[in-house]
Amino acid sequence: MTDLSGRFQAKGAEIRLVGLSRAFGEIHAVRNISLVAERGEFLTLLGASGSGKSTTLMMIAGFVTPSEGDILVDGVSILGKPPDKRNLGVVFQSYALFPHMSVAQNIAFPLRMRRRGSTEIKQRTEEALAMVHLSDHADRRIDQLSGGQQQRVALARSLVFRPPVLLMDEPLGALDRKLREQMQLEIKRIQRSLGITVIYVTHDQEEALILSDRIAIMHDGELHQIGTPDAVYERPHTPYVASFLGESNFLEGIHEERHDTLSWLRLSSGERIATTPADLPIGARVQAMIRPESISLSPPHSDETANALAGEVEICEYLGQSIRYFVRNPASTLIVREPRREPGRRATIGENVTLYWSPKSTLVFPA
Repeated sequence: MTDLSGRFQAKGAEIRLVGLSRAFGEIHAVRNISLVAERGEFLTLLGASGSGKSTTLMMIAGFVTPSEGDILVDGVSILGKPPDKRNLGVVFQSYALFPHMSVAQNIAFPLRMRRRGSTEIKQRTEEALAMVHLSDHADRRIDQLSGGQQQRVALARSLVFRPPVLLMDEPLGALDRKLREQMQLEIKRIQRSLGITVIYVTHDQEEALILSDRIAIMHDGELHQIGTPDAVYERPHTPYVASFLGESNFLEGIHEERHDTLSWLRLSSGERIATTPADLPIGARVQAMIRPESISLSPPHSDETANALAGEVEICEYLGQSIRYFVRNPASTLIVREPRREPGRRATIGENVTLYWSPKSTLVFPA
């Protein structure tokens, strides 16, 4: 991997949002968001359409004015500054490239607007072209480039003036899956090499997990949870986070019994399952959440407390490295994802099976 940090001389800044809100009439697009993107961090705002993530990014960029709150860059408020004075790089999903300009002219545009000298413009443009592997495309028109190449031009243009922060709003949404995966690696390579701070907006859960140092999950304008990818996936704070990030199984029941090491839930079907001790009153209605990859069709060798539910296979999907089953049980239809075994026997549609999982793999939420 080529180290770009020495010659490109970029570094990250801290971005701090303090009580940030935005209302459009009666609609509250963003509600009292407070968070910090650390220097050199890759922070992703993840959520469904209408969650407020793009509005939050546009407030940081300066294209939307907050109704309340503040935005600080390295401790200094930027609320009073127009977008072009905030010194932040921005990449949109549409790329917003100039079709009448060449690749090099598009990349050099921010430097010309800043009235940099011709020698500096030439040097920085060449560095930016090399950074995104487009040195041999400098004189091409934008309409002569593929979607992935246009995305690289937009990325180079946003970095050529060496901003401390890069804002990216669904930048890979228009690309096909293979090209999107390639660009994910490219973006992460450049971000790590330059050490800049990135705030990235996406609705793609897998993309967020791959790219991010931390993920901020938003819903209905509010911040539900922020943490490392493994923390928000394995220890979601709310049922919404659990259901939005990855696949989840939910079972409804009553918190029936609690001991030092286990809590017991009585499901709506009458069956009982064990969890780690739940900090909820006895008799409380609860939702138990289990990830599909935590469930097995094979009995455990050592865990005598493993949960076991009987069911019938309704659907079997071959996914390459894994097999996904939909298993109907009186309490619910559960999703099971097992690694493909070689040669491996698969369960078949209509087969009666038993689902096993550890109490440690069960999270409990108030119903």
